[in-house]
Amino acid sequence: MFKLNASIYLQSKSLNQKRSIYVTVVRYLKMKNKQFNIDDNQLIISTRKSPIFIRIVLTTFLVLIASIPIAVTIFVLKSGEGPFIGIVFSFLLCWGIGFYLLKLTLWNSVGREILSMETDKISYVADYRLFKDGRKEIEIKDLETELIHKEQSDNPLGRLRLRTKSNSLETVLQMTISEVEELRKEIKMRYNIT
Repeated sequence: MFKLNASIYLQSKSLNQKRSIYVTVVRYLKMKNKQFNIDDNQLIISTRKSPIFIRIVLTTFLVLIASIPIAVTIFVLKSGEGPFIGIVFSFLLCWGIGFYLLKLTLWNSVGREILSMETDKISYVADYRLFKDGRKEIEIKDLETELIHKEQSDNPLGRLRLRTKSNSLETVLQMTISEVEELRKEIKMRYNIT
């Protein structure tokens, strides 16, 4: 994308086109380094992908666990025994574990948290790309933002907490302290919180 925008930038003749392309390139480069993105009314926090080895192991276990009940069913039916309740139990158990592994694999690969900033509330949803989960809402009245520190030896990380007198909402994904502070400033500015 950067090379394409640079070549268009060099060929464009109008000053407004040059400015527009320059702003797009700068936004792209800033967004590429951040863990979050702010669209019009959405604040999107993306997960940092886990190492490929971990994702391959999770996917392998997912495929194995999902195929176990199918293999057991084929084996039982070929041996001449009729279907029995154990087959249903194996499907429920293995596919329940498989669904959890699917969520874990998707979260570690493409997971993100979406905070939708509406006029009177903020809505939260965990997005696994194939489905969404964990929907929560918090009212704007008496809203406070705070940083939850997670001290590590080499890299201090934190999460965002939104709180009112009766309700609270916390993000799951950890970010650098400066990124969390930037999110807090954006929310405070958007809702005029002091």
